[in-house]
Amino acid sequence: MRRIVQGRSVMAIPAIREDTWVRTDWESFLALQSEPVYERSKFYYHHGWMRVEMSPVGPAHAEDNGLIAQVVGLFAFRCGLRFKSYVNVTLRKSGSQEAQPDLAYYLGNVAQLPPFPSRSNSPIDLDRYAPPSLTIEVAATSLKDDLTTKRALYGELGVQEYWVVDTQSGRVLMFGFSQPGDVATELERSRVLPGLSSVVLEEALHRGQAEGDGAAMQYILDL
Repeated sequence: MRRIVQGRSVMAIPAIREDTWVRTDWESFLALQSEPVYERSKFYYHHGWMRVEMSPVGPAHAEDNGLIAQVVGLFAFRCGLRFKSYVNVTLRKSGSQEAQPDLAYYLGNVAQLPPFPSRSNSPIDLDRYAPPSLTIEVAATSLKDDLTTKRALYGELGVQEYWVVDTQSGRVLMFGFSQPGDVATELERSRVLPGLSSVVLEEALHRGQAEGDGAAMQYILDL
């Protein structure tokens, strides 16, 4: 079954099941994003398969997302690294792939940052600009997918490093890619933020959860 979208015949959008991968074409994927009911959803697309996630509203995801953002930013600043951070940004390879990580970072020389002509809400076009150095997913209900399909997706998008924060166990899992499309290598220490290990991240999260954000920040400053 097909229907007309902007003068073109495309596949009809199937009944959407959230938090699972659904077969659909690129045009139908884009059309769904414009629906008001999905305004606060996160969208992923991987070679003909779409995943829609409703934005988490629980405190576990919100707290760990905020903590990990502060820890990464403070560590990069402490190391004297140039960086640019994004929350829930859309990364797109038109026609084939799209992702909306909870956090994304461009790290290193400022010349590596995408030279965006202006501030806008358009997706970052990875056919024109370099991908982020680091992407992070905070897993409250999506851990299995974050560790499988999304891990492959981010590797193909060309990120150097991908982290998954498990809100249930308090673990931070790090994965590195030598080049786009490579099989992920599990890491104990970050390559894009030298000196930062999963153990340090987990301890910072634990202190922040138990004693407040300031305790996590002080722990990083005292390293």
